Amino acid sequence: MTDCAEAHSTIAAARGDVAAERACLRCKATFWSEGFGQRICGRCKSSSIWRSAASALNRPERRRSSGRMSRG
Repeated sequence: MTDCAEAHSTIAAARGDVAAERACLRCKATFWSEGFGQRICGRCKSSSIWRSAASALNRPERRRSSGRMSRG
């Protein structure tokens, strides 16, 4: 990629990812978001329900005897 094309791609990505006030997708409260990828407020992320769901998703998968994948 040329220097000009690389700079243009970086600038285009940065324009779309701006800090702003956004509504939490869980509780709908307005919070300060660092970018478009941050859509859950800190209050919701610190809740026990959010943490337990996140830890359940991070469990390693185990194989069942039938060969299908299973969460443990």
